[in-house]
Parts: sequence; C-alpha cells; structure tokens
Amino acid sequence: MDTGTTVVLADPHAMVRDGLRLALEATGRMTVVGETGCTEEAVRISSRAKPDVLAIGFRGHRGRALRAIRKLRALGPGTNVLVLTEPEQQESLDGIIEAGATECIGKNRRAADLVMVVDLVAAGRMCFPQRASRLVQRRIVTNGSGAEARLARLNEKERRIVALTARGFTSKEIGRQVFMTPKSVDNARGRVRAKLELKTRAELVAFADKAGLLEGEA
Repeated sequence: MDTGTTVVLADPHAMVRDGLRLALEATGRMTVVGETGCTEEAVRISSRAKPDVLAIGFRGHRGRALRAIRKLRALGPGTNVLVLTEPEQQESLDGIIEAGATECIGKNRRAADLVMVVDLVAAGRMCFPQRASRLVQRRIVTNGSGAEARLARLNEKERRIVALTARGFTSKEIGRQVFMTPKSVDNARGRVRAKLELKTRAELVAFADKAGLLEGEA
C-alpha cells in the first residue's frame, strides 16, 4: 500500500516531535514511520525503515547530528536528510552541507513551510539559502584541479545527469530523459561524485554551475 512520503523524526524534545508529526500527518500524504530523541537511534531506524526523509534536530550536541548524517549518507542513496536548526545556528550551515544534508529549516518556521520543505527534500531537491550556496562554491573553487579538467573525466550522459540534478530534477525524471531506471541514475550519480571527488549533492550542484553545465539548459 502506498503511504505517500515517509518520514523519521529525530529531535531530543518530545514536544517538538509531536508538533512535527501532527503537521506532517495532517496533510494526509505524509506518514511518520519512526521517531526518536537519539541521533544514533535515528540512523538505525532509518537504515531499517528506509524513509524518504529523515528530519533531524540540530542543537546541543551538534557533532552527534553531523556524524549521524554522515553515517546515513554512507548507507547509500534513498533517504534524504532535512536538518531542523535553531535560528542562531545558521552559521553551522557549512558543516551541515558537507555532512551530506539535503536541506535545513529553522524550527521557528511555520508548519506550512515545513511541509513544503519536506516535499522538496523527499524529491531530492535542494533550496539551501544563498549563504550556504556561496560556502559550497568557495570550497569547490579551492578543491583540487580546475572545473574543466575535472569535467573531462565524465562522459556525455554523466554530464547530462549532473546538469539535470543541478536543475532539481528527481532520479525518476532524469531517467526518462537519459533512458535509465531511477536506480541506475542514483548509481551513476554516485560514480560521478567519486570521479569529481565531491562528497555531497550540494557540491555536485555547485560544480555544475561553475563548470558551465547549466548554460543553455531549459
């Protein structure tokens, strides 16, 4: 049975989790399939339940949250990570991106904003604030060889996948355009990141922009 978008909630405060669950399940198309106040347990639940989105609170022991994100990313594609931050934690965006999160949202935002962002994250789309984008761009500029030399490592189909990913298309949508299954697109994207020595999806998007892959794209 199709349960729509599945979500695991991880936040140390039960009241926060209760509010998030109510907001998400009120849509009728999102289901919370697990919740915990422990980041390590969040990884275990997510590896078992394989939700579309893991929404993880980022406060206090932020190192634990970052380690949890990295562990989840190491398990392979499938679950996208949404980080819930306190307003004063915006300076931590660089670490969040590098750890492999797909998106972040402040806990002071409205419930409607949360639902919108979960929809984007479930689809693998990124909409990090401009400041985060600049941080990623700066790391790409200083990371190893130039964009043109690294771009030469990719074949034409891989370049197309990078460009479409940066445009925000899902694996399913990309697959239709390059005649591959969504799983094959995910695998190809992983190989591309390895070739380009990029750790996260955010870095892949920034690379596509710097390498000129978005020029002339519809």
